[in-house]
Amino acid sequence: MQLFYREKGNPDNPPLILLHGLWGASDNWLTVAGLLADYFHVILPDFRNHGHSPHSPEHSYEDLSRDLSIFITSLHLPRKPFIAGHSMGGKALMLLLLKKPQIAAKAAILDIAPKPYLSFPHSIHQDLLETMTNISPGFYQHREEIHTAIRQKLPSEELCQIVFKNLDKTSIGFRWKINTEAIQKNNQDILDWPVSYNRQNYPFPILFIRGENSEYITGHDLSSISNLFPAAEIRTLPGASHFLHRDQPELLAQTLIHYFLSLPGNSILSEIFL
Repeated sequence: MQLFYREKGNPDNPPLILLHGLWGASDNWLTVAGLLADYFHVILPDFRNHGHSPHSPEHSYEDLSRDLSIFITSLHLPRKPFIAGHSMGGKALMLLLLKKPQIAAKAAILDIAPKPYLSFPHSIHQDLLETMTNISPGFYQHREEIHTAIRQKLPSEELCQIVFKNLDKTSIGFRWKINTEAIQKNNQDILDWPVSYNRQNYPFPILFIRGENSEYITGHDLSSISNLFPAAEIRTLPGASHFLHRDQPELLAQTLIHYFLSLPGNSILSEIFL
């Protein structure tokens, strides 16, 4: 599984790997990467079944964390990377850290907890999955027709754009970049958490950043986070939903810069979520 990736910044800077979430891709993080590029060599891979990376019928967190481990090794970096993972990417990163605690210089988890989301209220994930499963872009001749079909199924233009960004035009017509069949097949695993790893822990400092307007990390999740990550620091990004990188890119970038580089005077996020 040779993952596609993008790069920003000087390769002589400390390496920082940014991991996207479900339905996303590396290009969703280019704005944040641009804000980080003066400080880091930013590396943005596409997970399997997303973006420009290969497709596979398998899509568990074991698969994603294994892909990530092999990817990091293949880069032959001069030093251990900093790694930040959002949503699905955050879960894959948490699992990798529990399996290989020494793999990262420092890590940050963005708006996701080490828990199952199977009982989560009908979510954006379900809306997107149903839309992309039910629309076959190959039947359409023009992007405008696909946009209209998507808009009829989704309640907001914001969600419509998430789907629309997964549209790819090839020499034989339109297709989804994302492997909708694999996501459908592995839907339960993606929403779940591999509980067999709940007997392990990651002893090093790690930063969890939650969105102020997000329900993905709540007060009920603090015990599960502290059990697996006893040195965790949990902070809240003001004015942000689950999509931290879209809502508050500058604040998110500044927070990661201060945390990873251990810069003094980091009062950007003064609120500790306890």
